[in-house]
Amino acid sequence: MNCTTRAHTFLEAIQPGSYAALIRHTLEQGGIIHAAPDCFCLAVPIGDDPHTLLILFQCSHLPALWRLARMYSPQYTHIRYRRDFKNGYPERTVPLSRLLRKTTLVSSLSFSRAQPANI
Repeated sequence: MNCTTRAHTFLEAIQPGSYAALIRHTLEQGGIIHAAPDCFCLAVPIGDDPHTLLILFQCSHLPALWRLARMYSPQYTHIRYRRDFKNGYPERTVPLSRLLRKTTLVSSLSFSRAQPANI
């Protein structure tokens, strides 16, 4: 099942109509709606800090989220998110540059592992 379908199923199970309501809210706030098979993300700019995006809902694996961060990094410098609502984790604000450094590290580790060892 792709991420957009999973997001719809998850949100509608919580409360019928919540998927459409969250999309409508995102549009009204001038936010970002990214719907792809590997990533579904709804985010809005924070009113008092227009360079920070508040992630309202996200369903993806990290590589897809990193691609999304690269796409919006010229316009936004930080993201605010909560890792897991059901466990009550606090909101965190993270510089996009920090996320993008992690992608570079992971890709270099993946590349080095793919290379045969010189013995």
